[in-house]
Order: sequence, then C-alpha cells, then structure tokens
Amino acid sequence: MAKKKKSGNKAVVVIILIVAVLALIAFAVFGRSMSKVSKNPPGTLGNTGGNINNEGLFCQDGDTVYFINTLDNNFIYSMNVDCTDYKLVQDVSAKYLNSAGRYLYYNQTGSGDASSYGFIGNMNGIYRLKKGGKGNTKGLDRAKAEQLILIGDNVFYQHYDDSNGITLYRCSVNGGDREEVYKGIVNLSCVIDETILFPDQDRNFEVYTLDTRTGNASPFINTRMYNPVYNEGYIYYISIDDKYRLYRFNLNKRSEEKLTDDRVDCFNVMGNVLFYQKNDKQSPALMRMTVDGHSQSVVATGNYTNINITTLYTYFHEFGHPKQMYRVSTAGNSTPQAFNPEVIERKKNKFILGGEK
Repeated sequence: MAKKKKSGNKAVVVIILIVAVLALIAFAVFGRSMSKVSKNPPGTLGNTGGNINNEGLFCQDGDTVYFINTLDNNFIYSMNVDCTDYKLVQDVSAKYLNSAGRYLYYNQTGSGDASSYGFIGNMNGIYRLKKGGKGNTKGLDRAKAEQLILIGDNVFYQHYDDSNGITLYRCSVNGGDREEVYKGIVNLSCVIDETILFPDQDRNFEVYTLDTRTGNASPFINTRMYNPVYNEGYIYYISIDDKYRLYRFNLNKRSEEKLTDDRVDCFNVMGNVLFYQKNDKQSPALMRMTVDGHSQSVVATGNYTNINITTLYTYFHEFGHPKQMYRVSTAGNSTPQAFNPEVIERKKNKFILGGEK
C-alpha cells in the first residue's frame, strides 16, 4: 500500500509540473501577443512633414492634439483641438511627436519625474507610449537621436554615434528589426508614398529619393533644396540657389514656382495655408499666405521659429525664447495670443491640476 501511495504522489507532482509549464508557456505567448502592436493602415504617417521640420512640438490625431508643454519641462501633454481639456500624458522631456493607432512615438530628450520613473526617466532615445496608460512605455532605441517619423509600421530616425555621426536608422513599431538604412543625414519632412525625398548634403544638397522598403537611394532632381515638405501634389522648399526664397515644385508638371521674394528662415504648410518667417534686418515678421503665394499678411512682427500647424491653431515661439509659445488661428484673421496651457503639478506622486496662468 505504501508503494502505491508513493507512486500516486509522484503522478500528482508530475501533473502539477506539467500544468505549471503549460501555464508559463501560455503566459509568455499571451504577454508577447499583448506587447505586439497592431499593423497601421497603409499610408500612415505619424505627423505632418512641416511639423517635423519644426521639432514636432505638436501632433494632431483626429480631434486630439498631443503637444510639448514648454511651461512644464517640455513634458508631453494632450488637449482637444480647441485647446480645452489639458492632460498630462508623460512626464518626460521630448520632441518630434508622432501618433498612430493606440500609440505615441517620440524622441525623449531629458529626464522625467525621478519620483515616478527612477533611472528610466533619465534614458534618452526613441520611445513608444501606449495612450491612456501612464508609464506604459517601450524603448525602441536608447540612443542619441534627432528627427523621427512614423511611416506605416516602421519608425525612421536620425541616429547619432561618435563613430558614424548622424545616419538614418529604422526599427519596427515593436522595437525589432533595428538597422541602419542610409549613411548620411536624411531630413524626414518630405514623405510621398513610403518614399523619403531629401536633399543629400554629401551631394551638394541635390535631391534624392529613398525607398523606405528597400533602402535604395536614387537621384531625383538637381535643384538644391532646404527643408522640403510635401503637400497636396507639391514639394515646398527653401531655395539654396535663389537666396533662400520660398518655392514649390509641381510633381505632375515637374515645374517650379517662386512664392515670395522674402528671404525665409523657416516655414510650415497645411492644406491651403502657409506660414513662414521673413528674414529682414529692418522688419522681420511671421507671415501667412495661401499656398500659391497670394494674400500675404503679417501675423506677428519679430523673429519666430518652430511653427507647428493644427487644423484650428498654429503655434510658434520667439527665436531664442522657447518657453513661451503663441498661437494664432490657422485660417482665420485673429491676432496671436500667448499659449498658456494648464500645468499639472506633481506632489508626492499625486497629480494636481493647476489653473491657467
């Protein structure tokens, strides 16, 4: 009887071990499936090229705008497109915001709230954040980086290291398949059907195309461009050969058109509206006009930069003074006003909503 009892106990132990192993396997498979990001629809871009050219401080996704709150350590916030219902999204300093599906992608540039994240908050690099889940982040590449753009199911970004300088990298939205795509600086503001059009700095700023699926680069035109942006059949750019005037290139007709005689420092374009900073020693100004160069008007006198456009408002700040942002109606005639979003203060790991300044 004792032998039978002992063999019965062994069988129970074996069954328990088998169940435990199966549970571990199921948990691992479930965890993997939960961490996998669903595919994005074809043609997905994480932000507009014009915003990427201006540090990606604002990113509109439907009726929600994700933005960098310069009044709160450059942390990531969200709001409605009409600047209501401010929310803290992630308390880390960031720029180059991208949004698609359930996730944000961004370049983390500084420390976060150490009381919340500890050493992780001090890790710079490219990150993915699940919307609505504070702290639910994944480091895609903890490296020095600059511009990034989400194209389909891949994140492309300017990667820096001491040996190679700035080169173009990509990785999947799940953080896998990380690789160098192009040895050189690639501006990520002009994406057309999964192809990046960029001025090749090693080839005198002449324009090349980079197929993001193959990594192959090909010459496009010998026009020398600075900060090109694609918008509704045209490439808008600052002309290096014509004293930094603003032009656009018609892709169908393969013809170019000067839009202004002003020297331009930076610009942004969306739909039928174009903003640019006029470089003039006597009368510098932020200007607005239609995309064909008509209806020019002064938005604000002075020197401004980092022009970020949403459908309702356009945001910018004075050159050399990045903390105070301003906003103006994108298509309307209103005068600029200070953009002072509510700041969510952190005290003992609790979030307290502060009033608008």
